[in-house]
Amino acid sequence: MKDKKCLALMICFMLNLIFNFAQAVDISIGKPAPAFSLPSTNGKKVSLNQYKDSVVILIYWRSNQRRSLMALKDGQDILDQFEDKGVQVIGLMADTSHSDTVRDSLKKNNIDFTMLLDSERQVFGDYGIYVYPSTVLIDKQGKVAYTLAGHALTYKKTLEGHIQYILGEIDEKTLHQGVSRLNEISGKSLVKAHSEYNLALRFIESHLLNLAKDAAKRAIKAKADIAEPHILLGFLYLEDNEADMAYNEFEVSLKLDPYSHDAKTGLGASLITKGMISRAIEVLGGAVSENPYPEMTFYELGRAYELQGDISKSIEMYKKAIDKNLHNKATLSYLSRCR
Repeated sequence: MKDKKCLALMICFMLNLIFNFAQAVDISIGKPAPAFSLPSTNGKKVSLNQYKDSVVILIYWRSNQRRSLMALKDGQDILDQFEDKGVQVIGLMADTSHSDTVRDSLKKNNIDFTMLLDSERQVFGDYGIYVYPSTVLIDKQGKVAYTLAGHALTYKKTLEGHIQYILGEIDEKTLHQGVSRLNEISGKSLVKAHSEYNLALRFIESHLLNLAKDAAKRAIKAKADIAEPHILLGFLYLEDNEADMAYNEFEVSLKLDPYSHDAKTGLGASLITKGMISRAIEVLGGAVSENPYPEMTFYELGRAYELQGDISKSIEMYKKAIDKNLHNKATLSYLSRCR
């Protein structure tokens, strides 16, 4: 019973927090963008205040994620197009352990805008980052004008439209018409998949897990090459102790997104249920270092070590899970929503 409650909590917390397509950051449109001063990859200190009177695009990304790299490449294209009109792009990353690899990747993809190292996760916390990549558009008055979660097919065109609106090149009506056309271009199947996926999340909030499972399946049927619905369905299968079905969904999602820490956490949980404890510890150990919200990953590691008989290690993991909860405002707010 305890495990089922924790698993239901994990579904609410992880999936509402990480995969909410509508929200990128925890700052309302029109609010001042929090200031920061961080070192760049070339060792210089850079502050947001240096970009007064400029339109600034912040891209918070993860070094080992394909979608993040695609956002950076689009950011470079936008910079090349609008730089002479006062538009600047800043990249931010928290993972500083592979700086040489990051520099090589940026050079290979001709990305040369300012890249800042948020090693203490100051910006991550101040902006309330939910998902990688997260993009924040700041107007010339230093206020948040628009945010984008993830990297959709319409990412670049959507940003271009909002930049043109800020620069006064198009009016609000033209902007909305353009966004509507982009939604059509992105394809009915993608729209259907996102709609069913978000419906599944709402069912979870209402504890209607069977309806959530059906909605997740419809999302996959509409567009099978998106990782998120597979991950959601995997957790829902775990809720019903269908470990093999869950394992299959997490395997599929990792083929679609090899760096998904949520899929790895789910895979580890399904391996525990299947009795494959050593393999579960291996998978979960890899997920911890990549996960910006590793509370449930630590919890699953605690379960695995407990089942393996390593009580000392188990207690250590449980303590880390509790410690992360106590020191993470975003985590606590979402946990309270699930409860």
